[in-house]
Amino acid sequence: MFDKYNAKGKFILFLAFTALSGALILGFVLYQRHFNWPIDRNSFDNIYAQKRVLEFLERAGWKPSSERVIVEKVGDDLGLARAVLLKKSNDGVSVPGVLFLVGRQYILVGRLFDSQTGRDLSPDLFGRVPITFDVNRLNLNNSHKRGSEHPKVVIVEYGDYGCQSCAKLEKVWQPLLDNFPDVQHVYKHFPLSDGSRYLAEIAVAVSLQNEAKFWDIHERFMSADKSNWDQNKTKYFAQGQLKESGLDPQQIEQTLRKGEPGKRVSRDQAEFPVSQTPTLIVNGDVIVGEVGYRDLERIVEQKLASKEDSRPR
Repeated sequence: MFDKYNAKGKFILFLAFTALSGALILGFVLYQRHFNWPIDRNSFDNIYAQKRVLEFLERAGWKPSSERVIVEKVGDDLGLARAVLLKKSNDGVSVPGVLFLVGRQYILVGRLFDSQTGRDLSPDLFGRVPITFDVNRLNLNNSHKRGSEHPKVVIVEYGDYGCQSCAKLEKVWQPLLDNFPDVQHVYKHFPLSDGSRYLAEIAVAVSLQNEAKFWDIHERFMSADKSNWDQNKTKYFAQGQLKESGLDPQQIEQTLRKGEPGKRVSRDQAEFPVSQTPTLIVNGDVIVGEVGYRDLERIVEQKLASKEDSRPR
């Protein structure tokens, strides 16, 4: 008889426990949905995003070899996700490209693709459809800055020390900043060759030792035509410029070996889909390719005017 009652009690206890567990789970789900309980949704979103990215890359004809894709959820205002293509190289990990999913279209390394077919839309749309970017998503804390400390217009430049268009643009910045005191120029490194990356890391190492010296070495690196330079010639040039700037090349090399300059250059490369240098982001508007003083002057004037128009009356 006792066994009969024990079995009945166990069954009732099991039902009560199951009901209580169900109520707790239901309450947790409802609370999370209505009160934004902090739960890690990204793991689910990233699996779906990863699948969509890989499917798109396959449609676009990209065949993974030594690269791997890391997908990061960045919010619906920029699209579904950001994918960083990481590639192993002799000197570590480089970042050959960044993909942003934007609605039904994609920007892959600065080019527009159809999400359904993978067709390149750049010839039809690039330059005609405005591309905008939330500048707040860029990490400007440790970036190289000159101009206004409280700017109304921020121009972020992704440049390369081996780029002749960047060298031409370098001559524009100081006159622009002199004529527009509300403008700030932010330089970020996007080297497109091993030699350019070496110079970029040298420049970052200089800034880590003496921030005031960065712009001097930056202008020196931009000034020379480095076409067809080999590794030895690039290093010889860099050491000569460091000495002329009053810096100790051995100390800079020590800073390089610690690894921080390389990490900062890689972070710059991973932030935004750059197809060519220079690429500028002017208060969120993206400008790709060579641009002169008159073009920048017109753009800055428009941005300043829109700031004035938006002020409360």
